[in-house]
Order: sequence, then structure tokens, then C-alpha cells
Amino acid sequence: KDSEMQALRVELQKARGALDTIAREMQGIRVEQAQALSKKRAANGDSVLREELTSAQQAVERIRGDVKRLSSAATAVLNGEAGAMEILREALSEVGDPKYRVLNLVLKRRSVGLDEVASILVSDLSETLKIAEELQLSGEVEIKDGRTIIPALKYRQVKIPLEEWKAATPDSILASLEETVAKAEGKESVAGAIDAAVEILEQKMTRGGAMVFEMRRTASTWRKQEGKIEELRYRIKEWRARANSLG
Repeated sequence: KDSEMQALRVELQKARGALDTIAREMQGIRVEQAQALSKKRAANGDSVLREELTSAQQAVERIRGDVKRLSSAATAVLNGEAGAMEILREALSEVGDPKYRVLNLVLKRRSVGLDEVASILVSDLSETLKIAEELQLSGEVEIKDGRTIIPALKYRQVKIPLEEWKAATPDSILASLEETVAKAEGKESVAGAIDAAVEILEQKMTRGGAMVFEMRRTASTWRKQEGKIEELRYRIKEWRARANSLG
């Protein structure tokens, strides 16, 4: 229950932040439109003024719709309605704070180009890059080659089921290791998973010294240079067969 309440507080805080952002956006539109309309009316007359008013009204209506959607989703969460949390997350990802929207998109897609993010946000590239850089400074994303955004390392590291491995047979550990490295992203994650498995297997296999040495060497090689996952999975299958033959 405590973890559920904490998750609820986090999501509602995001919703509050999104509503604050929208409120500032509305205020900004009003100020900008008032200034622009004053200048254009003096220069171009009523026809341009009507066009600008129509554009401003459309922008305000869009923002009002966003506010209504977020408020409705947050209320549903507070009322404990089924599936409400997921609806709120979806709303936040589409109409919330630009930083949250970018982070959510990157976590969902795993890799996305800056130009595509700018298109989704309906923002210019420099503003999108600024958001990405702020997220990078806060440890949420990484920018590769100045053009692509990927999740930070903490999101790319797979969860290693250490407690399960401690109670499992060597065969089960190696089967799980193969699944784990298949999901891992980055050489450090792969090497870390192999090292964790080795530490446990070394205690369980009294006659597995040669295999343990080979596994440690493989982990070390991966730390220096990322290899091919399919080749590693094949090697893990070989280790699994050797472990079974050793009993």
C-alpha cells in the first residue's frame, strides 16, 4: 500500500506540474497575442486582426481541452477507478510538461531522433535540444552524436534476479542468464549479468573451474568491447550443456 500511495503521489505531482505548465502557456499566449494584435491592427487593419483572433481562440481551446483531460484523469485516479493510473500516464505523455513528454517518449521508444521529438512537440530543434540537455544533466537521458536521445544507463540496465539464482540450479541460472543478456542494453549491463551469474555458479559447481574462468574472461571482454548478443547466447547454451554434464 505504501508503494502504491507513493506511486500515486508521484503521478499526481506530475499532473499538477503539467497543469502549471499549461497555465503558464495560456498566460504566455494571452500576452503575446495582445502585443501582436496591437501592432498588426495598427499596421494592417481588421482582416488580419480577425485571423489572429481566430488563431488565438483555437490555441486557447486546445489548451482548455488539455486541462480538462488531465483534470478528469487525475480525478479518476483519486476515485480509485480501474485503469485510471494508466490513463493519467498516457495523458501526461501527450499533453503534459515537455520534459516529461520527451522522457516518456524516449523510455517507450528506447531511441528517438531529435528532429522527430521536435515534430511531436511542435517545437523548433533548438528548444527540443535544450529540453534534452536538461534531461541529460538530471541523469534521465543520454544524447548520442548530437542527434539521437536514448534512456540513461539506469534505465538500460536489466534487473538481475540474484535471489532467484541463489536458490536455483546451475542449469536454471544459465537459462535465466541467456534471457537476461538478451534484454540487456550496453556492454556494462551484459558484463554485469555474467559476473553476477559467475559469483553464484562458482559456489555451486565444485568441478566447474574451467567454465567459471571462461565466463569471467567473457565478461571482461564485453566490458572492453561490445560483442554480438546472438553469439553470446550461443556460448551460454554451451556453458549450460557443460554444467549439466558436470552434474
